[in-house]
Amino acid sequence: MNEHLSRQFDADLIALRSRVVEMGGLVDEQFRRSVEALATGRAVLADGVIAGDDAVNALDVRIDDACAHIIAKRQPAASDLRMVLGVSKIVSELERIGDKARKIARSVVAVNTTSDGPWIADIERLSEAARHMLRDALNAFVRSDLEAAVMVLRSNRDFARETSQVSNDLVQRYSRNADQVPTMLDMLSVTRAVDRVADHAANIAEHLVYIVRGTDVRHATLEQIEREALTGR
Repeated sequence: MNEHLSRQFDADLIALRSRVVEMGGLVDEQFRRSVEALATGRAVLADGVIAGDDAVNALDVRIDDACAHIIAKRQPAASDLRMVLGVSKIVSELERIGDKARKIARSVVAVNTTSDGPWIADIERLSEAARHMLRDALNAFVRSDLEAAVMVLRSNRDFARETSQVSNDLVQRYSRNADQVPTMLDMLSVTRAVDRVADHAANIAEHLVYIVRGTDVRHATLEQIEREALTGR
């Protein structure tokens, strides 16, 4: 590849990274607003999140098209090809986070948040932790920081325990009364959606390991990922 084409290719990759960050910011805000709508019961805010999902989907398509264009036109070498393929996978995770935000927003009418203050407080706390993981995963991607990626994966293991506890508490409080079971199921669905946002953030961290190391660690244990990411073994 001559110098001119090399500079163009570098510019394409920089633009691709920027679009990923842009999409990450968009889905982060969608998620934040969906939880705010849930906590306040503001249907108008929830409607805005649902309508905003179109912008997330449009950006998903735009970035995927850019990835396909780079592969077809530039024919990148192995490490650069992993970057492009990794970006495509990361964008898919972001699109799914957008879907979870939409799902939470659609639950605003079904879930009467005034009836269970402790639960909504848990959801607000957990959503902030999930958003922090998402931002950390995206920052790790921008810096190709595998140590930061591993920290996200460690955080997700603790996060899963917390969401499991919140779900168990809900079941204990509501399952004794048959009339309250539908409400409980709606609340469990929201709790699961928040948990999945954290999972998608962790998946982004795993995709970064693939980009940098060339190893697919999606089905590896945390300990195996740590060894691969931090030592390359």
